[in-house]
Amino acid sequence: MAAAFGIMLFFLFIGFAIVILITVLYLLNLQNTVKAAAPENRKLAPGNVWIMIIPLVGTIYSFIAVRKISETIAAEYKSKGQVPDNPKPTLMTGMSMTICRAVSWFISFFTLGDTIATYQASMAGDMEQLVSLSARQSGTLSFLSTMLGVAWLVLFIVYWVQTAGYKNKMKSLPSNNADSQIFGAY
Repeated sequence: MAAAFGIMLFFLFIGFAIVILITVLYLLNLQNTVKAAAPENRKLAPGNVWIMIIPLVGTIYSFIAVRKISETIAAEYKSKGQVPDNPKPTLMTGMSMTICRAVSWFISFFTLGDTIATYQASMAGDMEQLVSLSARQSGTLSFLSTMLGVAWLVLFIVYWVQTAGYKNKMKSLPSNNADSQIFGAY
């Protein structure tokens, strides 16, 4: 039993390390997206995206950060005399992702008691209690939370790709300034 528990802890640690790595890479992308804009166009400080790493506070702050990142991208395009492909770049995807995350966490809060009871019953080897809890947890709220989690994951990936794309585009935006190296070379 101790060896199985040790193996379980090892894989739990590996999973946790992977989640932390992905989170750090994601937040670095958001920070660099904001940094790609000129300081006068930034609607939030680049380092403020790291607030999102704090579990509950980060979920709430995500609503602010997603909006501010979109405004930063739009301001950078406008200052360079360019028009982004969307007047509010990344906003719809980012807000959808954040809403899915917030609602999923809200549902998880209400089902936390059942999750703890399931863990306790499994550690005690109480199969009757496990069957009872399993039947109760397979309801609508659990299904909804799972679907929101899947939607969040898809939107998370799409948002990451969108922000990385805008970051790269902002770095190469030509200026509408006549003294620019691009337009003034002739």
